[in-house]
Amino acid sequence: MGLLSGGVLGSGSRGIDKKKKERAEAVLIMLRNLLSRIDMYISRLEEREKQLFNNVVELTSMGDDMRAKIVAGEVSQIRSVLRHMTAVRYIVEGILLKIENYLALGQAIESLGPAVAVLREIRGIFKGLMPSMELEVQMIESGLKEIISEHGEYIPSSALYTPQASQEAREILEEAYILAEKRLRNTFPLASKDEEKSKAK
Repeated sequence: MGLLSGGVLGSGSRGIDKKKKERAEAVLIMLRNLLSRIDMYISRLEEREKQLFNNVVELTSMGDDMRAKIVAGEVSQIRSVLRHMTAVRYIVEGILLKIENYLALGQAIESLGPAVAVLREIRGIFKGLMPSMELEVQMIESGLKEIISEHGEYIPSSALYTPQASQEAREILEEAYILAEKRLRNTFPLASKDEEKSKAK
């Protein structure tokens, strides 16, 4: 089951000592802050997209097809960034849920392994879109690795990046992008066919 679907709980609630709990709570705070920043960024992009799209409509109605085409190109770029950021949002939300389950319900800590692999994958996305967030994601990744290594059921760090873990990370990313595409189609139903093709590449 993918990261976005919440995972499977372990065999009953387990006691978490104070140090491990504090570390997990610190990671949880970082995840919530990151999610809040992503939401704010997405909101700004959506507002900008609406303004530019209205400009395209206005320019087209005026017969200024050349300027309309230029502005439409900007709209397409914004929608591409939105696609990436929305996918990342779903991934971060899924990891946040896993940490909450770990703290509240005793979720098996092994399920955090793929989450670390996914964070490693999406750091590259932030590097290209928002470099300031790349370091934050790296810190969260390090925090998750520490939680796993400190847990009674120790998982060697080398096991986090096995071909199986990498494959699961890719599946999680694919699932997130599918959800992002659905949201964008609902938010911007007038996206052109050419733009949809470019997103699929």
